[in-house]
Order: sequence, then structure tokens, then C-alpha cells
Amino acid sequence: MGQQVDLLYASQVHFDSAGVPQVTIGMAEGLQGVELSAAGGLSIEFVEDAGGVAGVEKKLRLPAAARLIVSSAGAHPAEVAYYCGVQRLPYGKRREVEQQRRWWSQRGEQVSIFETGSVLGLAGQVIDNRTFILAVRRVDTAEQAAATARELFSATGRKTFVHAHLLRRPGGLLDLRDADGLPLARARDLVLVRAVAAEVAVVAVAGDGGRRSFSLAGEVLITFDRTGKLVVVNRIGIEKLLAGLVPAEISAQVHPQALRAQAVVARGEVFAKLGARHFLDPYLLCASTHCQVYGGSGVENERASAAVRATRGEILFLNGKLVDTVYSASCGGHGENNDDVWSDPPSPALRGHPDVAAGLTLLLPPADEDPRAWLEAEVPAFCRRSSLNRPGIFRWEKVVDARKLEELVAEVKPVGKVMALQVLERGVSGRAKVLRVVGTRGELVIQRELAIRRLLGGLKSALFVLQVERDAQQLPVAFHFLGGGWGHGVGLCQIGAVGMAEAGYDYRAILAHYYGGARVVRLYGNRSP
Repeated sequence: MGQQVDLLYASQVHFDSAGVPQVTIGMAEGLQGVELSAAGGLSIEFVEDAGGVAGVEKKLRLPAAARLIVSSAGAHPAEVAYYCGVQRLPYGKRREVEQQRRWWSQRGEQVSIFETGSVLGLAGQVIDNRTFILAVRRVDTAEQAAATARELFSATGRKTFVHAHLLRRPGGLLDLRDADGLPLARARDLVLVRAVAAEVAVVAVAGDGGRRSFSLAGEVLITFDRTGKLVVVNRIGIEKLLAGLVPAEISAQVHPQALRAQAVVARGEVFAKLGARHFLDPYLLCASTHCQVYGGSGVENERASAAVRATRGEILFLNGKLVDTVYSASCGGHGENNDDVWSDPPSPALRGHPDVAAGLTLLLPPADEDPRAWLEAEVPAFCRRSSLNRPGIFRWEKVVDARKLEELVAEVKPVGKVMALQVLERGVSGRAKVLRVVGTRGELVIQRELAIRRLLGGLKSALFVLQVERDAQQLPVAFHFLGGGWGHGVGLCQIGAVGMAEAGYDYRAILAHYYGGARVVRLYGNRSP
């Protein structure tokens, strides 16, 4: 079982008997307790605590419908070091890594280099998402690293980010009890649970008493998260994962070709993120929008499952490399470049372009001017014509009270009363890349669209223009935003994909539109009927 803990923190990918890769998903964390049951009973494996000496691997079997209750009997949190990340480079770019290391070293910075990601081979294709992360200025907290990132961005104009590095894993003891609270065993670090038949029903109990229920196929592992609280991890095959992921990310009632496109890009996202996220956690992916939303086996839908089966093993490649098939709800009529949103290297498959049929000539949104004309135009975009489009998605408005904005900004850096907001840089779609906040007691410069959206009260996208409502003394009263789209706008536009499918395009044509030049490759399995 000690090996099981090692596997949870490894970026290695294992395969089931059918050759399908297995992944680990963090379903819920920060928990006080977990309740598990299954209609056919539970099989339980763990290392029994033996009072500080080498433990013995044990197995338990609980009968049909019996409940297992797991709680912490004492744990320690993870030890973590935080850095200001200054560069991400693909694994093969060793010369560029050394050039960047020298550049920062010449400016008095001590550079640490971390390797992330994973590599695997399937059907003659190599999937290698390994990345070098160059980082400087080790600190103790994420907040300190974020402040350092802002400081270095202001000083150098180079994109920066927070990188966390795990120094010591969390660990501790787990109490196993039955439904009546009677003790069954005490385990070290981890408990592995399988359903004897069907799925495991899980009730995750948060520290505040809140409860969340879901059903999981495959293996369920209970261990400790970085804070020393409990976490539920699901180990499952990618195709089974997609069956519970696709209907959680898009309505299962949309056109079948849009569902197939969603299945392919969701599968590609899984592969692209393996080992590239959650460096502090005992899982490869989470079940939230940070990775992709996964609702467990309880949300599976036959229409979505049919799309997964029809595209079994299919992902996108360009120039022999896996395409990171990111997606968002609505691009607002124009996609964005990946490197204008994240600190990643530019991808030729992720170039922003108008979400319109080939051959149409449009007034493109300017990258360095006010995109108001674009936002007010009647753009014949697929995402505008889609049946999924609703008021407040393709185009939207929001008003943020000046006092509320001051509070939001103060959480990052107190600048006094906010007097002005200035977009310093925009991407090819018109989305804000860099924003300056001017206050009565200082300024704050924010980089990247998600941070900008959050700072401004949770805007649907960073494609916006604004007007300031002022009082008689010319002090801001409210900030009025006119915007377009929902999400970062890179890659597939989900609402636009539905619009394309409804216009007669098949899923391969949809993928070709949103990921220019990429081709569909089947990595494993045969397409099911």
C-alpha cells in the first residue's frame, strides 16, 4: 500500500487490461469524514497501524449496503515551497532553458529549474507534455510568491506566475468504522475501496458539516490533502471518466456532432494535463473547472456516452505533437491566442481567429485599440447563431459599484479609492492582457485575463470596454462594462461548436475550425458502433 501512495504523487500513467490509460481525479478535499457504501458490498485494502512499527497490509469485506466511515485519527500537512515562476519551456528546448537561466542570473536572481509533465507512447504516437519551469525567489506562502510575481512583471515586463513545489507529503492515521460507529481498523496514510459490484456511493463530509454525494466507478482512495484534511480520489480509465465528464461540461441534449467534438477535446485535455498540474496533490486532475468538471458515474447520459464511444481513443495532433485542446463556453465571436492567456509557449493550433464560416470578411477586433465597434457589431458568428446562445452570453453588461471594486482590489494590494482602470495590452480577440488600476494611494498592474476578470468582480470574459460613472466631484460611483463571450476564448468555443453542428458541420470539421491544421488520431481501441 505504500506503493499506492507513491503512485498518487507520480506523473506516471498506467493502463488497464484493454490498453486504456488510467488517471486519478481529486473529487473532494478539505474533508472531515467520508462515508462509502455499495449495493453489492465493499472491498477495502489498507496498511494497519502497528504503533510505529512496520504495518501489515490488511483487507476487509463489508456486506451489501453496509457503510464504511473514514475519519482522521491525526495527520500532518504537506510542507511546500513557493516560487515566482518566470518561464515555461518545452522539455526539448534545453538551449532556451540555459539562455533564460543566464538572463535571470545576470540580473542577480538564483534560478531553480523544475521538470513537470509526463511522457507515454500509444499506437506509435508519443505524448510528451514535459515542461521545464524556471523559477526564482523561494518564499513560504503563495501570497508572497504572487506579490513577487507582480513585482518582477512590473520590473521586467515578462510574464510571471506562482509555482509550488512539494517538499514533504502530508500523512497520518485513518480511523475505519462501521455505520454504528464501531471501530474496524486504523490505517496509515491511505485506504483503497472497490465496489464488489456496480459503483461506490460516496458521501463527502466537509469541516463545516456540509455534505456532498456522488457515485464513482473504479477505485476510490481516501488519503490526506495538502492541509492534512481528507481527500477522495477516484482512479478510473479515461473513457469511463469521459462518460461522466462530457455531460458535466456540455448539455447532453445538443447536436450529436457537437457532443463528439466535445468528447475529443475533453480527451485531449486529460492527456495534456497529466503531470502538469496539482504538484502538491495526490491526484493528477481535479473534478472542477480548473481541470475539467467531472460529476462521477451518476451523471452519465447515453447520448454523451455514445459520443465518447464513437470517438474512442481520438485526440488531436499537429506536427507530431499533442494539441492541448482547451475550450471555453463562448468566444464572443473571436478566439484568442493561447500565449496571450497563459504563460505557455505559442501553439500553432491555438491561434485566435473569427468564429465565422470560411470566406467571410469581417472587421476584426483590434488588439491594441478599443474593441467597442466589434462588441456593438452584428457579427455572424457561430456562437451567436447557436441554439445554446442566450441573452447575456454572446454580449453582456455588468455594473460594479466603486466601493465594491475598491474592496476587491484591496484584497490584492491596497491602492486607496480606485480612480481609473486602464487596459494596457489586449490580445488578438480584444481581450485584456494587462490592466492598470489607478488609485488615490498607489497603482496595481494585473496580468492575464482570469486574474483581471476576478479582480473586476467575476466578469464573464476579459473582452470588454468600460465607462466610469462619476459624481459631481468627478469621483467614480460605478464602473459599467460591456463585454463579449464567456471564458478565455482559446480553442473550441462550445456554443459555437453547437452552432456549427446545427449548420451541418461534422465533428471533424468543427475541430478543424477551432484547432487550425490539427488532425484527429486514434490512440487506442476500435470505434464502437
